[in-house]
Amino acid sequence: MKYIEATENFIIFCCGKVILVYQKGNSEGRLIDLPSTGTTPGSEVKALSIKLSPDEKYLAVACESKVVTVWCTQTWTLQFTHNLVKRPVAIDITADSTTLLVADKTGDVYHFPLKEDTTLKDVSESADKNGDEDKLTDNKMDSEALLGHLSMLLDVAVTKDQKYVITCDRDEKIRVSHYPNSYNIESFCLGHTEFVLQIEILQGEEPLLLSCSGDGTLKLWNYLSGQCLSSADTHELTTPYMHHFEAFCQQKLKDSEEAKRFLPDHPAVKNFSVYTSEDGECFVAVVVDRIPVLFLYKIEDSKLHYVSATDMKENIPLIVTWLKSGELIVEQSSVEQPLEIFHLQQNTLTPLNNHPLMPIGLKYKDDFNRGKKELSIDILYKQRYDNVADYLKKKQERLDTEKAVEAGLVPPVKKGRWL
Repeated sequence: MKYIEATENFIIFCCGKVILVYQKGNSEGRLIDLPSTGTTPGSEVKALSIKLSPDEKYLAVACESKVVTVWCTQTWTLQFTHNLVKRPVAIDITADSTTLLVADKTGDVYHFPLKEDTTLKDVSESADKNGDEDKLTDNKMDSEALLGHLSMLLDVAVTKDQKYVITCDRDEKIRVSHYPNSYNIESFCLGHTEFVLQIEILQGEEPLLLSCSGDGTLKLWNYLSGQCLSSADTHELTTPYMHHFEAFCQQKLKDSEEAKRFLPDHPAVKNFSVYTSEDGECFVAVVVDRIPVLFLYKIEDSKLHYVSATDMKENIPLIVTWLKSGELIVEQSSVEQPLEIFHLQQNTLTPLNNHPLMPIGLKYKDDFNRGKKELSIDILYKQRYDNVADYLKKKQERLDTEKAVEAGLVPPVKKGRWL
């Protein structure tokens, strides 16, 4: 699930029913209204994930209404609408900007041509002749799944050489499959104990993959061998700030006793972003769920090293994304100022109050605030059932009843089929 996309010329935000586009050289920003098309009548239009093609000519948007829309970034017109059977969760685009991969909530990955090919041209020409405008943008769901998991997928990534497609799911697994022959599985990266929320393939010659999970850890992998090279546990770092998370858990329990079945003991690593400096240093900005702190790590010699923590005071960071210039965009819980920008200097993050994006956050704060409610990950935790406690309770009730019968306090209970 990618809610902010930053490239050389564009910074794009998911804001619920609209997409906010900030383009280099234009300080005003642009809102794109998502079309109300979908396979489910009456379904709401909400952006779940976005991805810019490497050539920056196309933007793909995965929507709640079981569609993926593809937009031209030169004219910001809708090019195609891919109708899906199930709700899309994550998307990626191959390095040659030709193929769109879509992961859905049932565990399947589909791939579509990103750009207009001869088949779609024929459809477009036919639509012009017959006056059927729907055919211009609707591409029916007729392709078979590229691969499938037995659990809800949460992210998908394709390697730069397009030899492998990597997926992660709610059942703690990371799977590395050959592409496009995805029936051929190269490896599994196993080690997380909760859902794997995000994966990112690192730059460089080594096959390195970074992942974060609901178990509160970051893990660095050699994705070809499936070996975990390094793991960073955030439990100790978040201890001084746990009162924020505990307050949230207490409120959930007040709202419903059923919440105790899924509330975790420690917060999840919700989001991260990787930045490689001109000197080749690799930094990772990390967001921990409902903790008002930004954590900074560094990757050296295939190991994760903790660097620093930046206190956000009462503002909870929600999403982070690095710019090419080394500035960090933080979407936060603040209603009045949804965006905060930091500059990386001497291994520390320093706030930039005069960044051009700050006025954008103020101008479109209502749109940012409408989109924030879509960022909860509570539903991803598996519910825990204490069957032993229920069994012991019923056993004790039965023993108490038998003692009461022996003491003559209650009549005997009839047993058997016929009462």
